[in-house]
Amino acid sequence: MNLGKLDEKCPKCGCKDKILKRDIESEHRAHAKTGALLCSECGYVFKSREDEEKEKE
Repeated sequence: MNLGKLDEKCPKCGCKDKILKRDIESEHRAHAKTGALLCSECGYVFKSREDEEKEKE
């Protein structure tokens, strides 16, 4: 994930606060995959796991 996304303002509401959703692997509770980076105010999706997988291909 690009760390520059963490400092960006939300294009919808202008808020800089974000929530990082993580999906915990059921087999190993200590490991998790990044789910999505969301705006804490309006829920705008900055980056999702699907976006990351497309970039890797």
